[in-house]
Amino acid sequence: MKKFLKFLLVIIIIIIFMVILDMVYILKFACPLISQKDSEYLVCDVYKGLFYNVITSGNKYKIIGKWEKIECPKEFEVINETISCEDYEEEIYRTSNKIYYLPCLESDNIKVRFNNGKEYKLKEVLNKKILTIEELIKQGLEVVEEEIEVKDKMTLVIDDINYNVLLEDNETVQELLKMLPLNLEMQDLNANEKYYYLTKSLPTDSSVPSKISKGDIYLYGDDCLVLFYKDFKTTYKYTKIGHIANLKDLDNNNLKVMVK
Repeated sequence: MKKFLKFLLVIIIIIIFMVILDMVYILKFACPLISQKDSEYLVCDVYKGLFYNVITSGNKYKIIGKWEKIECPKEFEVINETISCEDYEEEIYRTSNKIYYLPCLESDNIKVRFNNGKEYKLKEVLNKKILTIEELIKQGLEVVEEEIEVKDKMTLVIDDINYNVLLEDNETVQELLKMLPLNLEMQDLNANEKYYYLTKSLPTDSSVPSKISKGDIYLYGDDCLVLFYKDFKTTYKYTKIGHIANLKDLDNNNLKVMVK
């Protein structure tokens, strides 16, 4: 028993010594003694050590506990190297209710430089969601904003019959409405649904429905529009688009559908 306690005491002393040594090393070199640099983080450098993690940005660093959440400081500047360009607006970003344009074709000349020295092109920063358009505007990015007139209803025309769709209130629906009108040739699957692959991906918030009902319209994945014409249960994940209350029975033939 005494040997075990002595062994345990030695282990504790060694751990305390290593923790102190690690902290001293961090204070001197801004990274743990035994550490690995994590390449996942785009706007700061993160060194993961045995006892501490260190976040560095420029000549600043922050020590956090091993299991604390890592949040990079977003210190940056917008650098526009445009010398001259034609007076022609360039769409740079869009949300569900706004389109953002640059005053001219200059996105390739605009960089975002972070405090740790890393640089990215403007489109890369937005596409990778490193920064929001609002953060860039606040930092001095000059843009022209345009409100999007969003439709609030959708109609399916099948065999010359109009079906009004009761829509969900989500981002997927708003992006789909921007694509209208659409002419679709929907293929049959499993004798219970019609499907069509859209030409662009849509945002999703998928889950497994408790039950599929006749007349339900879903998005499967991020680009497959599905119209169900029979009730059944499923284990697949979908994003709900809406529902047609008065959908008639559909046979197994493929359908030409007008969505407006």
